[in-house]
Amino acid sequence: MARAESLFRLQLIDSDLDAARKRVKEIDAALTGSPAVKHARTQLADVRKARLEAAAALKFAELDVQALDEKLKSEEQRLYAGLIKSPKEMVDTQHEIESLKRRRAEAEERELSAIDQHDTAQADEIRCDAALKEALAHFEGDSVSLRQERAKLAAHFNAQVEMRNSSVAGLPKGDLETYMAVRTKKPNGVAVAMVKNDACGQCGQELSSQLLQVARVGAVFAYCPSCSRILRGL
Repeated sequence: MARAESLFRLQLIDSDLDAARKRVKEIDAALTGSPAVKHARTQLADVRKARLEAAAALKFAELDVQALDEKLKSEEQRLYAGLIKSPKEMVDTQHEIESLKRRRAEAEERELSAIDQHDTAQADEIRCDAALKEALAHFEGDSVSLRQERAKLAAHFNAQVEMRNSSVAGLPKGDLETYMAVRTKKPNGVAVAMVKNDACGQCGQELSSQLLQVARVGAVFAYCPSCSRILRGL
């Protein structure tokens, strides 16, 4: 067996392990929290705050109307009960009553507007609360499948580790060191590249006929002149 062939088989195991590690990290990150749940919680908090502010504004508007109404009734009672004897005071009271009526009408408009705003905020809160519950339900469902996937990955990972240990045990120390030295320098962790169409299967560099022959024979390692990976000939 060509020397690069044994390293290529080791590369397949390592690539599989790398993919498993990456997926486990993705699953662990997903299990820590859902972006959809976080977004729904933020929206609910915002509309709940708006609803509380709208409730406070409505209460203030109601109290304003109530106070003006009581003031108006008091002034009308004074006017129509015959308690006012002075003509000037009577005129002033009539003017005050008209002013109070206008102010009460304006306050009632503000109250109606506050009711609309409160109703809208309340509806928004109900909608966002339902959205949060739905997001939590989806997250719980996804979490079950993700945990199941993680358990399968863990079992597969352990089996691959055992296979790797067996593969490494049969490799010359120097070959393994060469493989690891190349592997650690590559972002994707691929140290051995297959020759495809007389080119490096990783970077696409065309290979000379002499280099292709060295890769095919496999007595010594052939390296890609571009990416420096070990070449596995056909």
